[in-house]
Amino acid sequence: MEADLDKRYQTLVVLWFALLMSVAMYFLFSLIAPPINDQSSNQRNSILVVTLMLCGFLLVIVSFAVKSKLLRRSVEKQDISLVQKGLVVACAMCEVSALLGLMERFLIGYRYYYFLFLFSAVGIALHFPRRTQLLNAGYRNQGPLN
Repeated sequence: MEADLDKRYQTLVVLWFALLMSVAMYFLFSLIAPPINDQSSNQRNSILVVTLMLCGFLLVIVSFAVKSKLLRRSVEKQDISLVQKGLVVACAMCEVSALLGLMERFLIGYRYYYFLFLFSAVGIALHFPRRTQLLNAGYRNQGPLN
């Protein structure tokens, strides 16, 4: 059983790292490719920029609540697969912030688009999987038999 937990934990770490590197690849792409729209910022664009920034930041914050709920459910049901689902869903929610950053960069031409990448990367980094999450979800507490 211990070897199975080690493999599951390694899988979680690899998934976490891959999702973090996808944000890094998006950022590299945003640096290399020229923007499609290089307009100066007008009133309509500034409202859109604030909306996208707020949405990206809120998605990162909400990802922690979603992951927490899935981890609680994994302990209640003693279902290890919910730990992996929690990690993937939370990191995917954080990754949306990076995608919004790409949208800001290429469609609006906003020069501080990288803040959305920063929100995304910090969120994913904070979702680093912990072995205790698997242990809590994988073993039933054996109480006294009645």
